[in-house]
Amino acid sequence: MDKIEYRVVIKFFVKEGLMPNEIHSKFIEFYGDSSTSFSTIKKWAAEFKCGHTSLEDDPHEGRPKVQHQKSLNKCMTWYWMTGR
Repeated sequence: MDKIEYRVVIKFFVKEGLMPNEIHSKFIEFYGDSSTSFSTIKKWAAEFKCGHTSLEDDPHEGRPKVQHQKSLNKCMTWYWMTGR
């Protein structure tokens, strides 16, 4: 099952008032070994209880990887030039 589909079910059960451990039990009962983990259910249940409405992951913030690589290269150049 796709992670978005799992989140739909988690969101539904949260609206029904179920706790994460109850949701996880239902997932295990229905999906068996292909069920999502308890920690994932707990995380998304908390998100939905706090008013999160989207089923998508939030975009990651921070520097883009390209910028990180440029900074790393600059530091490495400095390191080799100073003989440290």
